[in-house]
Amino acid sequence: MAPTVRAPDLPTPAPAPRSLPAVAWKVLVAGLLIREGFSFWTGHPYDFEDWIRTGYAVAQGYNPYGYLPPVSGVSISYLSINLPGAAYFPFWSLLMGGLYRLWEAVGFHNRFVLYFLLKQPPIVGDMVTAYLLYRVAEKWSGHASAGLSALTFWSFFPYAILIGAIWGQFDSIVVALILATFFYRDPLERNILYGWGIFIKYVTAIYLPLEAFVARGWRRAYFLLAVAIPLATTVAVFFATGWGITRLVADSVAETHGNGGGMNWVGIITSGPLDTTIASIPGLDFALSYLWIPAVLIACWVAARWYAPHRPAGLLRAMVLVTTVWLLFRWGLFEQYMLYLFALLVLDTLVFHPERRPLFDWISYLSLAYLVVNNDFLIRFAAPLSPGISSFLISLDASYLYGGTRTYLILGLIVLVTVTLVQLVWTYYRDDPAPWRWWKFEPSSRPSSTPPPMH
Repeated sequence: MAPTVRAPDLPTPAPAPRSLPAVAWKVLVAGLLIREGFSFWTGHPYDFEDWIRTGYAVAQGYNPYGYLPPVSGVSISYLSINLPGAAYFPFWSLLMGGLYRLWEAVGFHNRFVLYFLLKQPPIVGDMVTAYLLYRVAEKWSGHASAGLSALTFWSFFPYAILIGAIWGQFDSIVVALILATFFYRDPLERNILYGWGIFIKYVTAIYLPLEAFVARGWRRAYFLLAVAIPLATTVAVFFATGWGITRLVADSVAETHGNGGGMNWVGIITSGPLDTTIASIPGLDFALSYLWIPAVLIACWVAARWYAPHRPAGLLRAMVLVTTVWLLFRWGLFEQYMLYLFALLVLDTLVFHPERRPLFDWISYLSLAYLVVNNDFLIRFAAPLSPGISSFLISLDASYLYGGTRTYLILGLIVLVTVTLVQLVWTYYRDDPAPWRWWKFEPSSRPSSTPPPMH
């Protein structure tokens, strides 16, 4: 693959989009086939089970916002207890319900066909993300080779494959929508896209203060449209279906609060004796769990000076800073949220700052290691094959040797991820072109004009 070049941060006119070259189509098809090969027999024993129960509830006309029982013949885990159902605005619930209905019509009552269908939205989102990375990298660099590098990287990116096609998380849809905002300079259009993003999942709300700080005059109010879209659509859906909103409100509060644990420093203070100490201090848990809100507001205020759609390097710098600050302070940084950062870093390291590639590699390796260890070296994702797998892993995690070793590995990775997120914040705040490779105990090499391509 040809090396990419660094594009100037100038408002150059973009050429008209060309059709994808044959090699790009081959890469996309290969990435799709890899994902489909994992789609029908893998899934997270909790989250994917939640999708199954939510889909069944909606397909049968029930309110998915509540505690849902297992579904006979298709549930994969937690067969003796009810699980909380939908936790977001109703986009995902309706989609799961529609796919469950489709399975009832054409699935021959084969549960693996259902699992295949439920995986299609995140897989399609992943492929659209790869395509948009191609278009954005090509547009900003002026070179199709940069676009092909971005598309190839994401098509075969193990982390994205694990999160979407294997785990079953649907964040790739929102990642694609965020990338789509790069094609619009009008803040009204971007806020509309962010509004639909919030309707899918709350994450895109972190960029609304950035839009508001950058806008001038009455245009600052555009962010209200991004808030109105998910609220109005949700009210319309609940009115049409007759679902009650009590559980939705509770789940929305829980999503903004977070659940503790995860890959950042919160995973340490919410485990073991520290968790008891935090809980014993009145109000401390509440204050820490919402620390991400003032942190994101400050990050947006700082980043607003660089944020300009006609200056893509500054645009990326601002969005990476805001995203990283949110990841650093979120009360429960779970693996799927790293996709939002990785998609932005792909563009930054391919088009503008190839010398930052080692830092991107390091955070992606750490995140992948955490994903593998935290999910019992990926055995957990084989839960659809047999309900006994989840029970076996619960007992294995509780064992002294395996469970203890796994816990210490996770704690070590949490420390490394947290330190690296801090370095990312510092790197993009200072616009450091060649961050220190502290994990090698040596300074990074000087910037190269012909960096190695992404594979």
